[in-house]
Amino acid sequence: MNDLNFLRLIFELGGSFQNVNNIDLAVKANVSKASISDRTQHLAKLGLVKYTKYYGTKLTKKGLNAVIPLIQQYRLIEIWLYEKLNIPLSDIYEKATKLSDHPDLLLIDRLNIYLNYPETCPHGNIIPINCDIPEFTKLSRLSDQDISNEIFKIINFTEDNYLFKILNNIDIRLNDKIQIININSYDHSMVVLNLRNDLKQILPKNITKMIRIEKVSTTEMEKSI
Repeated sequence: MNDLNFLRLIFELGGSFQNVNNIDLAVKANVSKASISDRTQHLAKLGLVKYTKYYGTKLTKKGLNAVIPLIQQYRLIEIWLYEKLNIPLSDIYEKATKLSDHPDLLLIDRLNIYLNYPETCPHGNIIPINCDIPEFTKLSRLSDQDISNEIFKIINFTEDNYLFKILNNIDIRLNDKIQIININSYDHSMVVLNLRNDLKQILPKNITKMIRIEKVSTTEMEKSI
């Protein structure tokens, strides 16, 4: 993996606005923590990331500017694959990764024109330049919620090929409205009620960490009924 694609992994884990720990990076990149440490220190010397021991890695302004064209191209390709070529949603992350090793500004421009400058990819993540980069907090992750009567809407998924294969099997989708029914105190897995299909589903913590949600207002719920 080249440096630019490694910066993309950091971005996908929220590294534009928060520190990303080495364990999450190691899992996503499928390499050892030692390899992650070496790579982040290398990128820090280039001024592309700021690495803080015990806290993790965050993109610098230089690193963010370097990776934004790749993120934009990659997510535009996802839309093209999904909407125009009818590639299954569970497969587009992996295929877009293979097709987007280096940014091509002409390709980005042509895809934007062809797709009418979309603001989000099929997984709910923003397309840089077409849309401002949001600063989510940890409280926006499903894994950080408690049991309550609150209704949440799924607003995006962390870009991860393993996650998308799992979601395809358990029928959890973007914009689904869910309620947290139970949380296992041992492994922190959740039982959620999906209001779209009226099914209760068990989600392990490694999945709930990669789902971002927002509270649904009473007005919004009334409109959806």
